[in-house]
Amino acid sequence: MDINLEECYQVLEVDDSAEVEDIEKAYFRIVGECLKRGEKERIETVKNAYQLLINHRKSQQEEESAQGQRSYEQEVTNNVARALRGMSLMIKVEAFVDHLEIKIRGSKPRQKATILNLIYQSLKLSDILQHTLVKVVAQKTVKTHFWQEDINFTPNRNNQVYSNDYLLLQEAEKTLNTYVLPIAGAIALAFSFAEVLTWFIGMWVHEFGHATIAWFSGYRAMITFGATITTLEKSNFVYFGILFLLGLTFYTGWKEKKNSPMIVAVILIILQFIFTWIVSYSDYVTLMAFGGIGGEFYLSTLLIIAFYWRLPEKFYWDFWRFGSVAIGAITFFSSFTKWHNIKVGRDNIPWGTLWGGRGDSGGDLNILNDYSGWSANQIIGTYVSLSNICLMVIIGFYLFHLFKSRPELWVKIRQLFR
Repeated sequence: MDINLEECYQVLEVDDSAEVEDIEKAYFRIVGECLKRGEKERIETVKNAYQLLINHRKSQQEEESAQGQRSYEQEVTNNVARALRGMSLMIKVEAFVDHLEIKIRGSKPRQKATILNLIYQSLKLSDILQHTLVKVVAQKTVKTHFWQEDINFTPNRNNQVYSNDYLLLQEAEKTLNTYVLPIAGAIALAFSFAEVLTWFIGMWVHEFGHATIAWFSGYRAMITFGATITTLEKSNFVYFGILFLLGLTFYTGWKEKKNSPMIVAVILIILQFIFTWIVSYSDYVTLMAFGGIGGEFYLSTLLIIAFYWRLPEKFYWDFWRFGSVAIGAITFFSSFTKWHNIKVGRDNIPWGTLWGGRGDSGGDLNILNDYSGWSANQIIGTYVSLSNICLMVIIGFYLFHLFKSRPELWVKIRQLFR
């Protein structure tokens, strides 16, 4: 017997909003009633109505599901497209039962980290994601690809985590790279109001400036409170001892596949050779006098930028780098402001020594003036220039590592000018 949908609803005593479960319940209830009453002919009609409604409702659900999936895919596509705007990429999103696949066309292999980071950030900040596994594929052709990477999210969207740490820095490390220098600057500014404490910290950096010149020139040097004591004769023990330590640093960096310590070690080995065997004694005296205040700039700069270096694990640098950047920032800010104030006449040149006073001819600047023939203006200009160079190095390192850990920032900046 032919029966239409409207009659099916009437036979099963349900309305057109009934779900599959409602239809099944109605079917078994009516069949049970028919069996009790002995209405076997009606059971056949009920079965036909049930089968027709079930097929119709399942077909509707499949269509709704397909439409919902298309809507979901389009929503993700729009979200990712906004994140990658300006990169001229084609994007296709497909949703599967166990994962979401995002296909990218038109990218370059070197853009991998940037693309992954932008996609990760866009999905993390949205509430549209329905999958915990997202596969990102950078296609070369329809059948081949440059690379494929998985992004795993936890079910709790308030605590999403990217699992591939070797591609993207941990969120904590990103935050550090973003805010460590501004925070260190704020600390340095706060310490500037505690002049005695700032002087005490800077004094040790100052003396290390003298000592490093002596050590790298092959002389023994001992740092004391407010002074650095050096020998008059060069020491092979000092030269080869430092050379051994630098070689060990290079080897450890090579073993752990970390470039920063290897590069620094090579540069310092070259400088050590030049200072020890090529620089004359008169130039050494000048460098020693210059190295105190000079060290306040270049050593503090090294302490700051070294925060971003990945040194060998035996150095425990992940712990010590926080103290390093704070000491560097405090010393650099104090010396930078002092010498710029001296330049404009707001402060005086610090002639003399801590123990002998301003009239002590053995002071660093006195030696530069009397022994090396530097004029007061030359002294001021040299240290101000050095401070400006160091500041540019610090800012350059900060911006480089900021964009390295957050490549999406560069894309967003480019998007502003499109």
